[in-house]
Amino acid sequence: MAESDAELDIDLRHYLQVLSRRRWIILSVFVVTVLSSALYVATARPVFSSTAMVLIEKEQRSQSYREEPVIEATADDYYQTQYKLLKSRSLLKKVYETLQLSKEPDFARGVGALEAAVLINPIRRSRLVNVTAESYSPELACRVANALSTAYVEQNLESKLFISKDVLQALFPDQAPAMGQPGRPIELDTLPAVVQSPLIQNLKGLYANLETKLGDLSRRYTPEHPEMLRLKSQMDALRSRIRDETDKIVKGVKADLSGQLLGNNIRIVDPAEVPRSPSKPRKLRTLLIAAILGLLGGYLLALGVDALDQTVHTQEDVESKVGLPFLGSIPRVQFSADSAEGYSQLLAGPKSFAGESLKNIRTMIGFAAAGKEMRSLLITSTAQGEGKTFIAISLAMVFSQLGERVLLIEGDLRRPNLHKRFGLPKEKGLSHFLAYSRSPEEAGSLIQKTPDSTLDLLICGHIPPNPAELLSTPKLSGLMAWAESRYDRIIVDGTPVFPITDALLWSRHCDAAVFVLKFGSTNGTLACRAKEKLAESGLKVAGAIVNRVTAKARAYGDYYYYYYYYSDYAKEPKDRLTPENAKQV
Repeated sequence: MAESDAELDIDLRHYLQVLSRRRWIILSVFVVTVLSSALYVATARPVFSSTAMVLIEKEQRSQSYREEPVIEATADDYYQTQYKLLKSRSLLKKVYETLQLSKEPDFARGVGALEAAVLINPIRRSRLVNVTAESYSPELACRVANALSTAYVEQNLESKLFISKDVLQALFPDQAPAMGQPGRPIELDTLPAVVQSPLIQNLKGLYANLETKLGDLSRRYTPEHPEMLRLKSQMDALRSRIRDETDKIVKGVKADLSGQLLGNNIRIVDPAEVPRSPSKPRKLRTLLIAAILGLLGGYLLALGVDALDQTVHTQEDVESKVGLPFLGSIPRVQFSADSAEGYSQLLAGPKSFAGESLKNIRTMIGFAAAGKEMRSLLITSTAQGEGKTFIAISLAMVFSQLGERVLLIEGDLRRPNLHKRFGLPKEKGLSHFLAYSRSPEEAGSLIQKTPDSTLDLLICGHIPPNPAELLSTPKLSGLMAWAESRYDRIIVDGTPVFPITDALLWSRHCDAAVFVLKFGSTNGTLACRAKEKLAESGLKVAGAIVNRVTAKARAYGDYYYYYYYYSDYAKEPKDRLTPENAKQV
């Protein structure tokens, strides 16, 4: 349980760090999104929406003469079917032609434009549905919504009479328009409604009894007999009565088939009205959504950029991306002069965090030795410009502060500048020794003193035309053996691993290397390759130093102490160097 809580805490811290260090990406995406949305709502043409409310009742099976198809009016698909019918192309085409929308600019593109402008929105947990029409004209939107609702109600009634028209044509071919080829006329007294009528059945029964009596009397009396005439009169009255009742039933069937007595289960509850204000764009809602999407999109972009960022920032980056022990970090510092005095002032100040950091690194190097000999250190980096010379000089000084005799060798024979920082002549140095010396003891005449009595310097001298060949001579191993017999610590300000091989030549003669990484600049993958090349040469890499840590480090969560400490230092003007003549290292 504790482990899962720790993992959650680490993940949250990571996401908060991404939010902090990539805040400009997030802010940029947010501003662009909001400004784009503001421009849209300011320039977009207003759209008006008008809505009619329609009630769709469930169909009830009525006891009528009409033979209707079976409809599951209680099923959900009934309502889904009605919603689709509301936007059917035939219905929209009817409305389009009725309102002559082809003359309106909003719908000049045809029925497709009308279909895109119509919205069907069922109201949840009810039998109501909103029929909405959109247009740049509020009056036109109202007309379209009402016309579509009315046409839908009429279409629903017509669909119920679809089969009734065929039956009506068969019963009354002279009164109903034919919907196809007419069939044979149907005898009206054979209609189910007539046959099933109790009154007509009773009348026909009485008529049958009179016919029986008339047959019996006809055998005894002549047709002119008063009894015969009375029976015939009664039979005529019954036939007339049956004919009248049949006509009444047929008229009812005709009325039923014609739809005069038919009810509609769909009706308009609220007709559409002319809207007073536009429905689109919704300015406040659009800006709010844009702000949310801008923040979310910016943060997702920040996560992507952070995931693709292979540069080194934190101790975790050093250990995971480069695969080296973390020796420490040094802030980006300023000092008054690029000289030995400037370095001494920078490192010796009572509130100098750079000096404290370098002393901590000196201690970490001692831990990295773990009892093994680590007197000669090669200071190298992945590429040029990562501050290895600054680190070499600073480490040489902090080791000399312990009372150790330190020799600082300028191992870069291609771009030497150590003599400038210490204000020393460059006539003779390491290149002269490697080219002309016959004995390692001759190096003693090339060593130059510094204001620090325990720190000596061997500069490059003149730049040779063949640095790699000079560093490959056996004289270099003799020089290092001579130096180790006279000094407690030898620090070589070497070259970068890429793109030249001088650092690998130095690796044969040093006990270990200290790798310098520039904060937010050194590529972790390239630095890992450089480390592997040093390892292939057989040189142990003691660890890595993150150099030139800037205020951006606050976003990485690993340098809070530095800013707390350094801010106190900045509050004391007499302890701080003036920025007018300051120079960044």
